[in-house]
Amino acid sequence: MAHEWDNMLGSLPTAYRKDAWVIALLSAIAGVDDAQRADADETAQQMFLDSMTWALAIEERIAGITPAAGATLEERRSVLQAKWRSATGKCDVDLIQRVCDSWQNGEVDVDFVDGEIVLKFVGAYGVPDADALAALQSAVQEVIPAHLAVQYLYRYLLVREVHGMVISTLQTHTIDEFAF
Repeated sequence: MAHEWDNMLGSLPTAYRKDAWVIALLSAIAGVDDAQRADADETAQQMFLDSMTWALAIEERIAGITPAAGATLEERRSVLQAKWRSATGKCDVDLIQRVCDSWQNGEVDVDFVDGEIVLKFVGAYGVPDADALAALQSAVQEVIPAHLAVQYLYRYLLVREVHGMVISTLQTHTIDEFAF
């Protein structure tokens, strides 16, 4: 950081600015200062869920979460965010929606129909990845009252949607995205 070095050197009396010993001392101080600034920046990044890395394990332990083996940082962050969001207030559709919004795909609409919680996947077609879906289901089960059932509705390509598609567009979808 030349800027910090210039500030330190410029604050000295003119006679010292060319002294080899003083320059070596300031160079050593600048190295320590740079390392401390980098450490402070890294520590500050641990305060935010989107950039959290090594502090994620600490937050998971505090929240009582044991991450799934092989879970990615993004999956672990989603689980932690769902836990944080579920820790406040009574359980209602808004709370369940906030938990679902913390899911890594975040494309779930929550409703309450005929005494049942309905989670409708509105993003990608087909059933989501098994590990990600299991994490979402676990987070939802943790916040809802035990006596309420949960229904999961997945989005598939329907005949009326496929009817106007050209072959090249159809070929961009896998078979598990179609309803039969």
